[in-house]
Amino acid sequence: MPLANTLQRYHHRMQRRQRQIQPTNLKAKAIGVVVRELREQAGHSQERLSADCGFDRTYISRVERGIINPTVSRLWKIADALETPFSQIAKRMELWIVSQERGPRKPSRG
Repeated sequence: MPLANTLQRYHHRMQRRQRQIQPTNLKAKAIGVVVRELREQAGHSQERLSADCGFDRTYISRVERGIINPTVSRLWKIADALETPFSQIAKRMELWIVSQERGPRKPSRG
């Protein structure tokens, strides 16, 4: 296979990957943001959290980047491993979405 074809295929694959890394759905992104925040607050690495949940480390990475959405049962396992009530995860996701929809606040003139 000529080098040009190989490079073209590689470039195409990388473009596809880059598109996956940037979720546009706020709900999908919220899950990842909250899981990452809680994991970091707990002082856990992705490896430790995934091991505690029985998942592959790449699974936690993809959840945190918003590439995949965990099922409710998997999100519950994550909550248990982080010793966080499931309801707190849902509440934090809702608050994050609201903050993103509002956008940055402008300083009021007084």
